[in-house]
Amino acid sequence: MMEDVKPVVLSTEGLVAGYERDLPIVRGVDFAVRAGELVVVLGPNGAGKSTFVKAIAGLVPVHSGTMALDGADITAVPAHEKIRHGLAFVPQTENIFATLSINDNLLLAADILPRERRAGRIAALYDMFPDLSAHSSRRAGQLSGGQRQMLAVARALIVEPSVLILDEPSAGLSPKIVAEVFARLREINAQGVTIILVEQNVKAALAIADRAVILVEGAIRHEGTAEGLADDPLVAELYLGVRHDRAEVSP
Repeated sequence: MMEDVKPVVLSTEGLVAGYERDLPIVRGVDFAVRAGELVVVLGPNGAGKSTFVKAIAGLVPVHSGTMALDGADITAVPAHEKIRHGLAFVPQTENIFATLSINDNLLLAADILPRERRAGRIAALYDMFPDLSAHSSRRAGQLSGGQRQMLAVARALIVEPSVLILDEPSAGLSPKIVAEVFARLREINAQGVTIILVEQNVKAALAIADRAVILVEGAIRHEGTAEGLADDPLVAELYLGVRHDRAEVSP
């Protein structure tokens, strides 16, 4: 019996984007993610990974091509409206309000919801992130790196998005905290949230992803299952800058 193929939830066609029209950073990207997938976007420094997801989120000008979310064209939808369509974005930096408490950060994020839903969503997120609940009155600027990242994710999840995009969530974190953050992302994905993850930590990202695409000079050069790419030393060396001892990879 054939396995059910889940529908495409987010896609781009011929996406060209960048801060200046004459100098595009993203060059004609065709990309699709199916419901429930966790897809990681990899590539060398300067490949355009962050620009690509920021363009999807509405934070970088799109010069041509289209984007669709759940079958609806969102190419021209402003960044602040995309969350209402079910697309949440967690930037690498400035993703929380450091001078506000954890609870006030969540209250501010919940302001987009109808008033009667706000308390319930915040309570649900405290259940999902008990460490945040235990320190709800603490200023966000006093949190550890891992706690800050989890608060940023909680803020993004407040509206129950269908797609969550994260840009370099492991940046600046210790290996132990990276493992904790990524384990939580996998749990969130298992609950039905489609996740797109931009990462430089190749090994950690492939360990939790279903699939990966490799962006080089603003275009997708390679893609495949996370397991397949993790076991392919040639791909790792050519596209990701990960070199292997030949003795380790020879039969």
